[in-house]
Amino acid sequence: MQDNHAQIIIKSLPRSSDRLPLFIVGDVHGCARELADLIELAKKYISEFQILLVGDLFTKGPDPVGVFELIQEYSALAIKGNHDWALWSIIQQSIKKSFLPVAEHSRQTLHMIRYHKRAILDFITSLPHAYTSLVEIQGQKVSWEKEYPLIVVHAGIDPTKGLYETSERMLLTARYVRWDNRGEEPKLALLPSAYRAEMLNPVANSQIANQHGEKEKFRWHELHMGPELVVFGHDAKQGLFRKTLPSGRPICVGTDTGCTYGNSLTGYFPEIDLAIQVRSHRKYFDIRKNLILTKTKSSHNHDI
Repeated sequence: MQDNHAQIIIKSLPRSSDRLPLFIVGDVHGCARELADLIELAKKYISEFQILLVGDLFTKGPDPVGVFELIQEYSALAIKGNHDWALWSIIQQSIKKSFLPVAEHSRQTLHMIRYHKRAILDFITSLPHAYTSLVEIQGQKVSWEKEYPLIVVHAGIDPTKGLYETSERMLLTARYVRWDNRGEEPKLALLPSAYRAEMLNPVANSQIANQHGEKEKFRWHELHMGPELVVFGHDAKQGLFRKTLPSGRPICVGTDTGCTYGNSLTGYFPEIDLAIQVRSHRKYFDIRKNLILTKTKSSHNHDI
């Protein structure tokens, strides 16, 4: 992944009063059945809404084509995630017949989308890195601002610089950061991390303090103090996350709840500050073997 700031695409949406309410959905990872379930559940709360997917759309799950069809059916908006970036690269390799070694689950996904890879390639190419808007909260929230800025990204932002100065790598992969004290002023350095690495080696990926008692690494949103509400995915280990101002108004909402790992798929309505979930029908991805499972198993849905 190149940190080419000129390639970063940030799109703006109208304020709440000039568009449908947003329904922001966490990392789908090819779980089309759960996405369809979640959309139907969401209709019980708001009858019409604009779906906005936070990225990692097609890989690691059983039905990437089904996800693509739902995106088209509902004219859903989406953001590029790190796995979308990786899939774009793999599709390019396959078209050029210059296939480099890739993970087995990537080969599985490429096989499942073999009749749609051109269309999916074009779709991923068009995806922005972030959406911005203004949220006008509905309901009686007397201590909250009438409206406040919204940022939707896949992974995170650099809270010391703001959205427009955040690198592509951080937008797509940020979870943990640390302070880099080299140079005249300290700055945030991005630390590579992944859900799989943390699950396989939790001790090595734990937060360890240095000799001064300061954490060597911490999640980027620990430094975000608003006023923007940042809605993001990417962090399945953290799960559903909500950080607020003293008034209770949210400034961070994390929506990746590990659907493909057998947990749940989450959607969030910023206009009414409501998160809802459906349970995964089964575990679709084997972390240790790093491949998509084909065994079926039934489950059930619930909301929060």
